[in-house]
Amino acid sequence: MRNRTGIFSSSLRAKITLLACIASFMTALVMSALVYVRTTEVSLNTAIESLGGESRLAALQFRETFRTMQNDATIISQLPPITGIIRSSMNGGIDPADGSTTAEWNHRLATIFTSVMRTHPTYNQIRYIGLADNGRELVRVNRIGDAFETVAETSLQAKSGEDYFEYGAALPPGGVYFSPISYNRENNQVDSARIPTVRGIVPVYSPQGEIFGMIVINANYESLLAGTFRTILLNTDTFIINQAGDYMEYTAEGSISRLEMAGHYTRPAPAFMSRLSFSGGEASFVEPDSVNYFVDLPITDGTGNSSLGIVLSVPRQELMSAVFQTQRQSIALGIFLILLSSIATGLAANHLTKPLRRMSKEIAGARHSQHGLNLPVTANDEIGELARAFQTMTTGLQQGEIKTRSIIDSVVDGLIVIDEFGNIDSYNPACERIFGYEPSEVMGRNLKMLMPPRFRDEHDGYLQAYQRTRTRKIIGIGREVIGQRKDGTTFPMDLSVSEILQNDRPLYCGIVRDISERKQMDIMKDEFISTVNHELRTPLTSIHGALGLLKIKTTGRLDEKSNLLLDLAHDNCERLTVLVNDILDLEKIAAGKIEYQLETVDICQLVRTIVAQNASLAETRGVTLEADCQVDQAQVRLDPCRFNQALVNLLSNAIRHSPADESVAVSVAMSDPRRVRISVADKGEGIPEAFRSKVFDRFAQADSSLTRQEGSSGLGLNITQTLIQAFGGEVSFDTETGRGTVFHFDLPICKSQQEAA
Repeated sequence: MRNRTGIFSSSLRAKITLLACIASFMTALVMSALVYVRTTEVSLNTAIESLGGESRLAALQFRETFRTMQNDATIISQLPPITGIIRSSMNGGIDPADGSTTAEWNHRLATIFTSVMRTHPTYNQIRYIGLADNGRELVRVNRIGDAFETVAETSLQAKSGEDYFEYGAALPPGGVYFSPISYNRENNQVDSARIPTVRGIVPVYSPQGEIFGMIVINANYESLLAGTFRTILLNTDTFIINQAGDYMEYTAEGSISRLEMAGHYTRPAPAFMSRLSFSGGEASFVEPDSVNYFVDLPITDGTGNSSLGIVLSVPRQELMSAVFQTQRQSIALGIFLILLSSIATGLAANHLTKPLRRMSKEIAGARHSQHGLNLPVTANDEIGELARAFQTMTTGLQQGEIKTRSIIDSVVDGLIVIDEFGNIDSYNPACERIFGYEPSEVMGRNLKMLMPPRFRDEHDGYLQAYQRTRTRKIIGIGREVIGQRKDGTTFPMDLSVSEILQNDRPLYCGIVRDISERKQMDIMKDEFISTVNHELRTPLTSIHGALGLLKIKTTGRLDEKSNLLLDLAHDNCERLTVLVNDILDLEKIAAGKIEYQLETVDICQLVRTIVAQNASLAETRGVTLEADCQVDQAQVRLDPCRFNQALVNLLSNAIRHSPADESVAVSVAMSDPRRVRISVADKGEGIPEAFRSKVFDRFAQADSSLTRQEGSSGLGLNITQTLIQAFGGEVSFDTETGRGTVFHFDLPICKSQQEAA
């Protein structure tokens, strides 16, 4: 033990010091982790709160940009040229209010469109579209570079096929609609300039309250967002995103990316895009490399693509700089605490363990001392408690060992313990009486010396097989084996073996009992039964024959009571003869002396013959026997005489338990391609559930009073099962209380017939 090395085999003082260091280290680690987690949490919350405020301000700026576009369209929809065009269109091209023509009102409105577009460089086109004539444009002004073009009447287009036209036509008075972002289309073709365009639409209603048309402002969406970014001048990475997934990025350095349109991204979209939900709320997203804040702000109260998402993003590294500084300080503090606690713990451990070291030396030297242990049992501290407990335990172990040894030495049965190699490790006095060996003669030697030579190799194989599988703790319970005494004589004994583990080493404990006297008593009992049965058989035969002859001779000469007594004596003599024959058969079966004359027979023909032979027995009870062979031919190898005995047992039982005027059905059918089934079915009361597990036991009777009156010994089914099993078959039954019972023989057909099948 002194030579062991490692942390867990060192002194208690070292262990206490080590545990203190570990505790200090874990404390410092936990404190550092808590500080780190808390600082990170505070930093993130602060950053998120700050980003939230900036995001909301930025969102308001972008909303104002779209509100300006909405206000321009609304103001235009309320100007005099708008209503003038409505009046002139409804009155043959002349305004009844002042006599202006439709062309004059169109010119005035085009001038207003041009003026508005000069003020807003992001506006590329303003149109007045009527609902009539498939949504024909009434007035349209285009921006061409720095110039403006009023489109001629012949070049005006019908826009009823555009999606935004349908939404505009459904707007209520005062409503507004912003279309999804798409490239501008002219004459159903995408404009070659491929300008991403957003359309602000305001409805125009007639004085009668009917919708007449709509004002549509086309704005360069990319320029619109870029202009707003330049106005805000943020110092944080910012993304502007709409519901369709179009987005633009503004970096902290002031650069603005091109508009990335959904379905046509030229670079990977930000990771947080898939997590955005345009439901009018706010949310923060903490990514591995950034902290992001999202604000969803409706830009109008209308329908369509009327929400913008503003996302401000801050690199996580910037936020964590203060956290890293705090973590370094925590680590330094933790190292200092570990060193301080280690020094203090080492000094305290040395002082506390000094009495234990003295006690250890005393206990270690006690094995070589003739005196008792000199332990500090009078001390009032934990050392004194340990000393008293150790002394009490030592005394208890000594007393327990003496008690155990006394029990083992006085037990009547032999106790042998062997190791995994079969060598004897323990041998009690009862074994000395059983085997005749002294302990010194067997200790350390192989257990095979206590076995007859023919069983020794078998024991080695059994032990090796068990060690390979190790599937159970109990190897054998009450097995009958043969032992060999010192003088070479053998004897029968009961053996029970169990496995125990001692320091991970398997030991096998065997309990042995000499059963020579019991075996001798069994032999005497069997001989007695055999002798009695053989001695009874001869006089019974004579008595049975004499009573039968007497019945014949006295027919009509005796009174009714005398005839009744003579019949009773003859029937009981016959019953006793059957019982004696059954017991003799059981004796032969148990002794293995019964001989079988095996033949290959047609089972159908054999069953028909047996049924025919027992028909008269059934008639005496008012019962009919019916035979049904459902196979043409089935060849089975068996002893016809013994099979007759087995089947007759079933037939007699079925006849005895069937009511008068009923039938007993005997059938032959194939239970599977390899076996034929012979079934005997009665219509009696069935077998009680409590008795079903005992049907094939010796002397088993479900109703003792009835069966004994009928001459049953309770041995027939046991004999039947043994005979059928001798032919390789099985016996089973199906029963239902009040409905009857069916017994089955399943016998294998001959191999030649199996192969032919």
